[in-house]
Amino acid sequence: MANPRNEAAVADLREQLAGVSTFFVVDYQGLSAGDMNRLRSEVRKAGGHILVAKNTLINVVLKEQDVEGLDETLTGPTALVLVGSDPVGPVKALTEFAKDHPQELPKAKGGLMQGSVVGSESFERIAKLPSEDELKAQLVGVLTAPMQQLVGVLSAPQRDFATVVSNYADKLKEEG
Repeated sequence: MANPRNEAAVADLREQLAGVSTFFVVDYQGLSAGDMNRLRSEVRKAGGHILVAKNTLINVVLKEQDVEGLDETLTGPTALVLVGSDPVGPVKALTEFAKDHPQELPKAKGGLMQGSVVGSESFERIAKLPSEDELKAQLVGVLTAPMQQLVGVLSAPQRDFATVVSNYADKLKEEG
């Protein structure tokens, strides 16, 4: 008979991983409890969630969801970093935290990105991408630039006419 605690943990994992198409696996061994709490807070602010569970239980749930290829990744102390629609924010939070940590923890092991298995090398590339909000801001800038140029072109004749009239009025004052 299965351990009731493990059954409860698997049920909880099933619920948390239901519908998740992107998550990352990181090694957190060496982080103190305080560091782990700070890391959880930073990842939560960035739109992610850190989940620590036994690798065997994670494997059970992933196999139920037909996710293959993460067996070698799920070794040793493992934390799952679940992300929403924008994986860039949580990945940046993890990499920034690792840069500031003396042992460069947590270390990326791999994960699942939009349903495809990715290795640890993808982590660095994702961290360099702009976030969803930054992309939206760039798009707005690209879309508004032509309109701003058009406004400038259309207002130039009136501005030039006003300058000519002002200069002519100044000339008349000097003469008269």
